[in-house]
Amino acid sequence: MSLQSILAIAESVGIMDQRFVGQTISRNQRIVTSEYETVVPFAFEMRPMNYLLYSQSREILNVLRINDKALTQYLSFASTGWENYIAYQGDMTSGEIAACEWQTASANKLLVLGSLPSMGAGEFIVKAGDFCQVDEHAYIATADVVRGVGSTVDIPVHRNLIAELLTTQTAVIGQYGTTISMDDNTYTGITFPVILREYPTYMLMPFANDSYIAWNGSFKAFEAVL
Repeated sequence: MSLQSILAIAESVGIMDQRFVGQTISRNQRIVTSEYETVVPFAFEMRPMNYLLYSQSREILNVLRINDKALTQYLSFASTGWENYIAYQGDMTSGEIAACEWQTASANKLLVLGSLPSMGAGEFIVKAGDFCQVDEHAYIATADVVRGVGSTVDIPVHRNLIAELLTTQTAVIGQYGTTISMDDNTYTGITFPVILREYPTYMLMPFANDSYIAWNGSFKAFEAVL
């Protein structure tokens, strides 16, 4: 949970969720764009708060040391002060979300949600910007979706489904729902598997009979997509 602990005490969190787009400006000042199709991975830059007491943080440092820049770690925004990033905007309750299921018809940039609750046809299943998790990966809804009267709804998302869904799966939306097992653990709400690309060193600043930890930079994490 060490990287999760860094997220929880971060002074700021930078987020990159952009597509890979190139631009060229011609000599007559016309701009041309081209896009290379990728998995559109999430990337995070966490600037940690200094002044953690060393005596209380040695377990955090130990786990960071073990994972280093080699192993996958997990960022669960629902259990930190950054829940607002993934907070659900629709009209379902947490229990109704937990009862919904992603359908095997989900493909490309369309997630299909079934086992829907009884609610008004005009009430929102998701709103644009809501996060939906299938397997280990999160997808952002690109349009408002209402309940309607059907047995399923289609949710357009910002990137292609990374892995084919072979069986139905319990929904995770925003801060609600329980993820599949990720490294033998489950999490509540949207959770990102990441690997550190930059792992700052730290200095010890003496304080009474202890020391404060002062980091020399930010933690930069990149979504792990196999």
